[in-house]
Amino acid sequence: MLLPSPPMRGRARPDLARLAPLLLELRGAWRDRALDSDPLLFPHRYAAPADREVAAFVAATLAFGRVASVKASVGKVLDALGPSPAEALGNAARPPAALSRFVHRWVSAEDLAAFLRAVGSALRERGSLAALLLAHDRGGPDYVEALDGFYADLRERTAVSPRAVSRGLRFLLPAPAEGGACKRAHLFLRWTVRDGGWDLGLFPRPPFDASRLLLPLDTHVHRIAGYLGLTRRPVADLAAAREATAWLARIDGPDPVSFDWALSRLGILAECVRDREQCRCDRCPVRPACRVARRVPAPPTAPRLLESA
Repeated sequence: MLLPSPPMRGRARPDLARLAPLLLELRGAWRDRALDSDPLLFPHRYAAPADREVAAFVAATLAFGRVASVKASVGKVLDALGPSPAEALGNAARPPAALSRFVHRWVSAEDLAAFLRAVGSALRERGSLAALLLAHDRGGPDYVEALDGFYADLRERTAVSPRAVSRGLRFLLPAPAEGGACKRAHLFLRWTVRDGGWDLGLFPRPPFDASRLLLPLDTHVHRIAGYLGLTRRPVADLAAAREATAWLARIDGPDPVSFDWALSRLGILAECVRDREQCRCDRCPVRPACRVARRVPAPPTAPRLLESA
């Protein structure tokens, strides 16, 4: 049996007095803890900021599907690009032959080749992906408009006719302003703008500012955000990401997305699931503020914090 979904009617109003200290404690517990399964570990393999930036963009862009598949695909791309991904893309007119049979779910080798061609073009002309993003940033309350221009610019650099853009290439280079959550785009920004914990802090502050980041919202984080009253939206979309981020900003205005690393672990580690038979509410550190867990009786004793996987 599945746990009931949190109520979505009316205005979502989390119990911030109860939730804030729980999230702050959870964030602190996970600040320096890493997971071998997280694609963020790929850019940490490089020393040069330019290589970390490219590796982060590749890893975030391909971060969909099963963990093993994501790791294999990201690893294959970065291995083919060699010790300096930025130099490889900036100097090459076409991607390495080793990627000619690449497939990641519905992304084909042709899709990947167009994506890498666009990144290489941007690096040659702008010098970095940060500079490309900044060229489209008009200083709005978040980075959605800037990301929309950023991806539109990259799509033009693929040399693929708009009529011939495949599903895979459209997925690699989305249009954030159309209203989707675009989790991978905002994940890339979290990694590169933030400098706390495992995040990379590659983009200069200023002009970049962590207070403008949006929560990278996938189905797991959206569900957990709903349980905690951070969003009333029934689907993981841009409006839900903005709503949840706005509530988190009430707890930490300068860095609202700092809670993403810890919240996403609850879903990735299957600590928060909908299956009542596998429910682990008794050990969840945010249980006292959860709208669903209150309906599940707790055992007499329960360990306090999650264990890292």
